[in-house]
Parts: sequence; C-alpha cells; structure tokens
Amino acid sequence: MTFTEFSINNIRRNTNSYLGYFFSMLISSSLLFSFNMFVNHPDLDISLFDDYIILTMKVTTIIIYLFLFLFVFYSASVFLKSRNKEFGILYTIGISKRQVKKMIFIENLVMNILASVLGILVGLVFAKIVLIVISSLIGIKPLEFYIPIKSIGIIILYFTLISILTSYFIYYVVREDKVIKLLKGTQMPKPEPKSSPILAILCVILLVVAYCRAVTVTELELVNRILPVTSMVIVGTYLLFSQFSVFVMKKVKDNKVLYKKNINMLCIANLHYKIKDNTRILFLVTITSAVAFTAIGSVYSYWKDQINQVELAYPQSIFYATEREKSNGTDTGIYKGRVELLESLLEKENIPYDKVEGEIKVVFSKNRNEPIKIIKESDYIQLAKGKELEIIDLKNNEAISLSKSNSKKNYNIINIDNRGIKVKHESKSVMPAYYSVYVVKDDFYNSINSDYIENKFVAIDTKDYMKTLDISKNFEKVCKNDVGYKFLSKSIIVDYGKVAYSVLLFLAIFIGLIFFVTSSSFLYNKLYTDCQEDKKKYRNLNKIGLTYKEIKKISTIEISTLFLLPYIVAVIHSTFALLALKNALDVDVASSSFLVMGSFFIVSFLYFLIVRQGYLNEIKGELID
Repeated sequence: MTFTEFSINNIRRNTNSYLGYFFSMLISSSLLFSFNMFVNHPDLDISLFDDYIILTMKVTTIIIYLFLFLFVFYSASVFLKSRNKEFGILYTIGISKRQVKKMIFIENLVMNILASVLGILVGLVFAKIVLIVISSLIGIKPLEFYIPIKSIGIIILYFTLISILTSYFIYYVVREDKVIKLLKGTQMPKPEPKSSPILAILCVILLVVAYCRAVTVTELELVNRILPVTSMVIVGTYLLFSQFSVFVMKKVKDNKVLYKKNINMLCIANLHYKIKDNTRILFLVTITSAVAFTAIGSVYSYWKDQINQVELAYPQSIFYATEREKSNGTDTGIYKGRVELLESLLEKENIPYDKVEGEIKVVFSKNRNEPIKIIKESDYIQLAKGKELEIIDLKNNEAISLSKSNSKKNYNIINIDNRGIKVKHESKSVMPAYYSVYVVKDDFYNSINSDYIENKFVAIDTKDYMKTLDISKNFEKVCKNDVGYKFLSKSIIVDYGKVAYSVLLFLAIFIGLIFFVTSSSFLYNKLYTDCQEDKKKYRNLNKIGLTYKEIKKISTIEISTLFLLPYIVAVIHSTFALLALKNALDVDVASSSFLVMGSFFIVSFLYFLIVRQGYLNEIKGELID
C-alpha cells in the first residue's frame, strides 16, 4: 500500500468525523458556484446596475472567499486536534514529519476537490432554477442556462488553493516535538474554568451602552455611531461567553441546594466547561448570525417598504427646477422650454396631470455657512392639495420646516434677513427629500433684502406615476447635458430602486446562507469532537447507575445551549441594530425582521433536532443498557 493509498484510507476511516465538514464544504461550493455563474453570465447587463451595486457585488465576493478560507482553516484545525492520539501513534511508530505533512495535504486536497466538484455538479443540476429565481428576484429578463467554464475553473482553483494553504498552516498543530501530548489526545485534564468579575461586569456595561446608543441614534449620528457600537458589541459578545457566562455558572454551582438537586450537578458542571471550551465557536457563530440577520433584515425591510419610502420622499410624480448658484447662472428660457416639453409629452400620451409652478429663494446669511431655501405660503398651499396635509396657519415671524425632523437643518429658530423666525415642523413634506425648505408668508418672502437667488420649479402630479416612466426617461435623455437644473421622477426612482434593492437583497441572502452553513458546520465539527470524549464519560456514568433517560436530558440541555444560545444572542444584537435603522431612517423593520429571524430559527431548530438525534444514537451505542 502506497502512502497516498494510506492517506485516502484514512479519510474512509474518519468518514463520520469528516461528514459535517464535507457537506458544509459541498453546500458552500455549490452556493459559491451559483453566485459566480450568475455574476459571469454572458447575458447579464452590468450596465443595469449603478457603480455602488457593482462595488457591493465585488466586496461580497471578497468577503465570501476570505470567510470560506477562515472556515476551512478553523474547521480542519479543530478536526485534526481531535486526532492528536492518532498522530502521536504515527510519530511513535516512526512516521516522519514530512510524511505527516504529506498525509494532511492529501486528505485536505481530496476532501476539498471532491466537495468542490460535487458542489459544481449540484449547482449545474439546479442552475436553471437558480437563474430563474435570481432573475425574478432582481426584476430582469430570465437568464438562459449555460455551461460556465470560467466559474467551474474559479471554484476548483479556489478550493485547491484553500487545501494547499490550510495544509501548510494546520501542520503546525501536530508537530512531532509534542508526541507525549499527542498520545494523551483529548484526555488531558482540564483546569476549572475561571472568570474575572471585572470583565463580567464590563461585558454587561459594553452591551447595555451599545444597545442604548443604538436605539437613540438619529440619521445624523448613524454613520458616526456604527463603528463604536459595533466594536462594543463584538467585544461584549466575546466577554459574554468567555467571562460573564462562566461567572454566572460559577455562581449557580455555589448554590448547593440547586447544584445537588437530581442531575443538576452533571448538567451545570458540563455546561461550565463546555461554554468555556467553546467560547470561540459560540462567539463566531453569534457574530456571523447577527451579521446575517441584520443584513438580510435591513435590506429586506427597504426592499419591502420601497414604495412607501419613495412616496414619502418624493411627493410629486415629476419635479423639475432650476438650481442657479449665481444670479446669472441659468437661462430661464431653457426652463420654460423644458416645462413645455414635459407638458407636451404628457398630453401626447393622454396622461392627465396637475401642475404647480413656483419659486424657491436661496437666501444667503453672514451668520450661517450655508444658505436657506424658502418658498411662499401660497405655493405651499397649492403643493399641499391632495397630500392629506393640514394647512398650518402662519404668522409673519413663523416658518414651516419641510425637512426631516432628524436633519441637521432642523432648527427651532432660524435667522432670515436678520430676522428671527420661529420654526414649526411638518412631518409630511410637499417637496422632494432633496430639498430642505422653509415655508414663509408671502409678504415676508417678497420683502427679503438679503442677497438671494430665485430659482423656479414645476411640480407635476399624475394619478398613476408609473405611466410616466417612458416619458421621464426620454425627458432625462433630452436634458442630460443641461447645467443648473434638477429633474426628479418618482417612476424612475422606483424602477431603479427595484433593481438596486433586489440585487442587494440577493447579496444579503447569499452571504447569509454562506454564514449559516459554515456556522452550522462549526458547531457540528465541535460536537463530533466532544462526542468521542462524551462516549467514554457517559459509559462510565451508566455503569454506576445513570440511565439513558437522564443522559438524554443532560445531552439535550448541552446541545441546545451550543446550538440555540448563539441564535438567541444574535437575535438580540440584530433586534437592536434594526431598531437603530428604524429610528434613524424611519423604516418599518418589524414584519421583515420577524420573517427573517423566524425562518432562521425554524431551520436552526430542525438542524438541532437532527444533530441531537445523531449524537444520542452515538452515545446510546456505548451504553450497557
């Protein structure tokens, strides 16, 4: 028997231990292949997507490639550590360091290439369905099936490189100068888990502060708070598993009445060690799950609520305005011609419409770095018709703010033309979100003495704004070279948003699936490693009277803690993240987050039941009754 045959036989002997790792690799390679097949499809028109969508696709690809490498490396290292005794014996009988390195390389290479090839085959089998689903999701013409030679080459090359790199790094886990330690395998006694009360308290402080900062965030503060809040949550989560949970378990053990009741001693003692031993895995699974929940939940919320968001941000079907920076910056004759063109296009298509024309004064002040935009009360009343707005009665020293309540341009008192003006706030705007405008009395508007520029605007409303899509696109082409104008079409914004948010949703779901599959594999691999020790432990306990029913109860508590605790913590993290999104950007996230987290919970729970049953079958086979 050659050494290569010996290495391949080793894989056959360790089939059960490799099973979870292999299937997660197979699913991951299949998902990655499907993603590459879509991105590299010859009929996919990338010009449909904006630059930031293309950039997001590239970043997503890089994240997935890096994450899969870390997943393979970590999973393989955990698995090889469980075979310490096997490697110790091999070193004892004279196998060389080079041969062990070669064996690890062959095993990894065979497993990775086999998983990638089968993953590609699975991807090809479901390719047509996948392409139809993705095309339908992002709202484009269904893509035809094709043989993606480039994608096949990328996947095989990637997983081959992974096997080479991981084999090189993982080899140092089983170096021959640790033979005695290797021979003892995983049976070496473990010290009692210890925790620091200070770090446990710090964990609580970090998470509470992060949650409070998240739910009180405004639109202005959102970007500045993301990094510090995320950092606090990450550090707090690690301390939660490494310090706080161990601290709590120690306190529970100190309660002798509870600790010595029935099988609590075994449950609590086992959990005390298992949570500490699995700190890294629990941490990784929690963070990856939280990222998946938050990404999918937030994008799905936007995707689902897109029409409502556009309705709020862009009240009119079409809005066209001059944007002069200087008094002589624009030829108003062009403006008049463009308005006439819009009207003629609408009339040609027999689309009835309501039109409001008005002016916007851009007033400059020495006391402010940026000018103030104001419109007449009479224009505001015309714009408000049909918008279900209660007309606010204004006085000469008052103004209505049409900007968002959490905008940096929202003042209680503003200074216009050296006069202090009290500001009232209107949550429903009659101007596009692009404009931060104040409504003032007509007399006040006409009496401005400060430096100002007066721009013109036309707001057009139709019963069904999507019927104006072709008109808006044609008008946009005509005006593409115009300088000093702003054209906003609700139909174009909705049409573009459908594609943009659909692509982002696809990317979020895809990366969420990758994270879920790899996280589940982390847990399976670790559970299988522990199972080899647990068999001996429960066999000995069974000999002295512990029944299978009691073992089943203990095991269920332990496995559910490993599988469901990260999910619960991730749900809490994601809930606060989505609440921050709701408060800052006024997006309805409740139904979307419930659907996303509920779906993941159902799959996680089913996976837990399957793994639990397999684990119990392994344990039961070792018992004497």
